[in-house]
Amino acid sequence: MQATTRLYLHDSSRFNFEATVVAAQIRDGVRWIALDQSAFYPEGGGQPADQGTINGLPVTDVQANDDVVWHALGAAGNDQSLDVDAHIHGAIDPTRRLDHMQQHCGQHILSAAFQALCGAATVGFHLGERIVTIDLDIPALQRNQVQAVEDLANQIVWGNLPVTVRILARDELNGLALRKTPTVAGPVRVVSIDDFDHSACGGTHPAYTGTVGMIAVLRWTRQRGGVRVSFACGGRALNELRRLNQVASEAAEQLSVGLDELPIATKRLLTTQQALQRQLATAEERLLDDEAERLYAAGELVGAKRVVQACFADWSIERLRTLAEAIAARPGGIALLGSSGTRANLVVACAPESGYEANQLLAHGLPQLAGRGGGNARLAQGGSPQSEHLEAALGTIRQQIQA
Repeated sequence: MQATTRLYLHDSSRFNFEATVVAAQIRDGVRWIALDQSAFYPEGGGQPADQGTINGLPVTDVQANDDVVWHALGAAGNDQSLDVDAHIHGAIDPTRRLDHMQQHCGQHILSAAFQALCGAATVGFHLGERIVTIDLDIPALQRNQVQAVEDLANQIVWGNLPVTVRILARDELNGLALRKTPTVAGPVRVVSIDDFDHSACGGTHPAYTGTVGMIAVLRWTRQRGGVRVSFACGGRALNELRRLNQVASEAAEQLSVGLDELPIATKRLLTTQQALQRQLATAEERLLDDEAERLYAAGELVGAKRVVQACFADWSIERLRTLAEAIAARPGGIALLGSSGTRANLVVACAPESGYEANQLLAHGLPQLAGRGGGNARLAQGGSPQSEHLEAALGTIRQQIQA
């Protein structure tokens, strides 16, 4: 099949073109056509596909298969005007193309800045719908390093340096400081940002770095031995900074402080919350200990053992466990506790001198609930979506305890 001449390789700012259909097929109800030439960028290299229209019909996807670029026209059906040898007019969505040029060129600039200042090579790149990420082969980054990189990257952007595209033979690469050794055979498309960066790349880029607008690093996290940096360029950066400013402003308003005071106010709020949580936990512990004493005193005396069987509504498994352990901490205490609600929770706890093992007792009740669980001799727990048989399951366990 005839290879597609990719017009964007030489001119990323070309948004309209004429072409001839060289192949057409239906895949899963979607009409795909291949053209003799196309300005549509196919998905690849971490960059999403262009969108736009062909003869006024929306292009929903663009994919490359070897040297052929295929265009999906979901609304075309069996339109004969798009059969082989038909002449078409293609139009690229300029807003999406500009956005992708800003993000991809910004990535080259940011990656080169990380390489220059931190010695961190870019080993991964993804251009998402809202955020762009690069993966760096560096174990960690400090805030001052990121800020220095961000400053350098934006100096390159605001310098409005020329971005040139050349397709070079392998021997022409000698003496050119490529940021990464190309893996493709044959001629290599090199995108150069003045003398700041030279990279083998098949993506779309603007003619000058000023088109990128700005580069904003949003966050960085450790991932698989390296660091993933999330950032945005141009219009995306503006939108992200607006969004973050709105979120911060709303938080500051809720706390009745200025934006500059937000970190201190947040820390103060967290300190207060943690203190209240500790107080609440202490009060809860005392409450459950009092409840354990009351239930233990009212529990059934079986020989030297005191058995407490009780069911509660919508108790968490953690709360049940705390109460059960408090009961089993008393002489001969055996706790058979359950909680019914959206699911059944079951906890069994046994004092060491009781002569019973919690996990073995629990095993007698789980079949009635079709539940699962486990534990050890002192404490065991289980659960099931079938809460209607909880009382019966507790009763079955109780029958195993003899004087």
